[in-house]
Amino acid sequence: MKDKNSAWKIALTVALFLSSAASHAITKVTVGGTGAGHYTTIQAAVEALPSNGGEIDVTAGTYTEQVTITKPNVRLIGQGAHATSTIITQSYWAQKSNGSGGTVGDKGSSTVIVTGAGFFANNITIQNTYTQDGHTETQALALFLASDKSVLRNVHLIGRQDTLYVGSLGCSSTTCTPARSYFYGVTIEGNVDFIFGDGAAVFDNCVIVADQHGSLGGEVTITAQNRHFTNYLSGYVFYNSTISSNPQTGLTAAYLGRPWGALASNIFINTNIQAPINAAGMIEFTPGSTNNLPTSYFAEYGSSGPGAAGFTAKKREKYTVYLTSSQTTQYQPNNFLAGSDAWVPTSVF
Repeated sequence: MKDKNSAWKIALTVALFLSSAASHAITKVTVGGTGAGHYTTIQAAVEALPSNGGEIDVTAGTYTEQVTITKPNVRLIGQGAHATSTIITQSYWAQKSNGSGGTVGDKGSSTVIVTGAGFFANNITIQNTYTQDGHTETQALALFLASDKSVLRNVHLIGRQDTLYVGSLGCSSTTCTPARSYFYGVTIEGNVDFIFGDGAAVFDNCVIVADQHGSLGGEVTITAQNRHFTNYLSGYVFYNSTISSNPQTGLTAAYLGRPWGALASNIFINTNIQAPINAAGMIEFTPGSTNNLPTSYFAEYGSSGPGAAGFTAKKREKYTVYLTSSQTTQYQPNNFLAGSDAWVPTSVF
């Protein structure tokens, strides 16, 4: 009986293990190629995933489409040798007709729209070519991201005005529901307010590329953060990152950002600033009209490079906070984005 009981227990353990493994298995589908589980568009692959998400492996190539992801835990993985080997692209703009007498707006102009929690992207390029296609510059997003616990690694985001929206999950009259995003090794290219919204995000070891904006006389603004209330997590942290410029565009004047609202929050830590950033660092959202700088939070520590001259000489706009080394600890990725669930974004691959 002892041997039979032991065998039965072993069989039961194996069965339970296999059942558990099956229940936790990630559904994988492929875009490109042929055969079962292969799709010709990324959107078709998204729709084929179960309600709890899964992984989409995207074969190297260019996919001209708009992709909307509302399911949680969707992983979008480019299979090419580099992020630029796999491209999602289209050319929509915010004033594009929605077919019902209105326009699509910022969100509707986006190449990729993500509202499902736990989104992950790696080794892929997302771009909006509206301005590059010769049109007048206007809002034309590459990525609209309102997803809590989202992580992007080795992704290229390319646009001009309003390239990347990183927002909260929505607001009431008294607060907003925070959404946390972590970017590592991501390149973001644009010219006016090209990282904007009211989300909480850390840009870790990222490359921010500022391009010229001719219609504003050369003025370029990297961020337009818009924290609505003080009682929820919101703000953009640039951590060990680089700010460069495209020499072919002739950029002559740029700002780290402008506060889109009275409580904007921007923190720059150990930033290598190669682009020609104005000594003030930040600029009023609409000079002579708005007065958001006095109530916003702009903090900086350890900036270097030619564009950091205003920081080194302490000639940033007068409300700038010059952080000490100990004060930067709270802005480390796993600290700033931890939340009540102690999320560790740097562990997500």
